[in-house]
Amino acid sequence: MRLLTFTLKGEARIGVLLEPDKIIDLRRAYGWYLLEVQGNPIGEEIASILIPNDMTSFLNCNGSLDVARKTADFVADRLCVKDGTAALRERGVLFLKNEIHLKAPVPRPGALICAGKNFSDHVQEMSAIRNRPAYPVAFPKMPDTIIGPEDDIPYPKETEKLDYEVELAVVIGKPCHNVREEDALDYIAGYATFNDISARDVIRQENQTGILLMGKDFPGFSPMGPYLVLKEEVTDPQNLKLELRVNGEIRQNSNLSYMIFNIAQLVAYWSQLKLRPGDILTTGTPKGVAAGRKEGESPWWLKPGDIVEAEVEGIGCLRNRIIEESGG
Repeated sequence: MRLLTFTLKGEARIGVLLEPDKIIDLRRAYGWYLLEVQGNPIGEEIASILIPNDMTSFLNCNGSLDVARKTADFVADRLCVKDGTAALRERGVLFLKNEIHLKAPVPRPGALICAGKNFSDHVQEMSAIRNRPAYPVAFPKMPDTIIGPEDDIPYPKETEKLDYEVELAVVIGKPCHNVREEDALDYIAGYATFNDISARDVIRQENQTGILLMGKDFPGFSPMGPYLVLKEEVTDPQNLKLELRVNGEIRQNSNLSYMIFNIAQLVAYWSQLKLRPGDILTTGTPKGVAAGRKEGESPWWLKPGDIVEAEVEGIGCLRNRIIEESGG
C-alpha cells in the first residue's frame, strides 16, 4: 500500500494510491466504510477523530495502518460494482491524480536525520572524505526544507554551487529506543524517495568552523515522495537502484547495496536518540554528485530552469524544477 499527503482546495488530507491515477481520501472513505459495513450512523464523525489529516499524527495512532488497509480494500471492492466509480466520486471518496496536489508524504516530521559519508563510491569520489567513518555520520535538516515530489526548488542567492543527492527516506512507524540491529526493520513504517539538495560553497564555509547547518537547510532543500511505500511492499530495501537525472542526463546511477552502514544499522544506531513515528532517516547518497567533478571536467552545478529527477526503484520518482528564489 502507498500512502500519501495531498491538498484539495487548500486542505491537507491523507490518501491511499489505489491505481496509478486514482487517489482515495482516507478519512472520507473510512467514514463511509463504518456506515456501510458496520452500520454506524456517526461513521463520518468517528473517522474525523481516528484519521488525522497529517501523516505524523496518523502514524502515531494505534492501528492506523490496519484501518488504511481495510478501507482501501473496501473502496477497491466498490470500484468493481456497477457505477461504483461514480458513487465513490460523488461521495468525495475518490479523486483523479490530476485533481489534487501531492505534498511530501510526511510534510513535517518530528526529526529528519540525514546520513553522510555512507556510500563507498561517494566516499571515493570526494577527496576530502576518503576515510570510511567508524560510526554513522549524519546531520539534521529543518522540517521546513521538505517539499513535495513536483514542487519547485528555490535557488538561494547565497550559493553559486547548488548540488543534488538522491537518497532513500526511511520513515519510522512506532516508538524506537535502543533497538537491536536484528529488530530494527520492524520499527519502519515505509520508504520514500528523497533528494538532499546542498549549497556546497556554503557548506565549505561552514566547515571552517566545524558547523554544518545552513548549507543543507535552505527552504525547499528536501524534496520527498511521491508516496510512503509501506515496508511490506519492499522485499529487499537494501538492494534498490538509485538514479538521478538532470534535464534527462543521468548523473547518479547506483544501488543501496553500496551503503557503508545499512538501513538496519542506521535505525538501530540513531534509535539511541529515541525515534518516534513519523521521524525520518535518510541513507546518504552514491557517487555522481556535482561536487565530485574533477578539474577539467564540465561542471554539473544546478542552475535555474534545470529539471531534477530523483528516483528509487519501486519507490517512486521526484521531478522538481530549479527556480530563482523570490524576494521577501
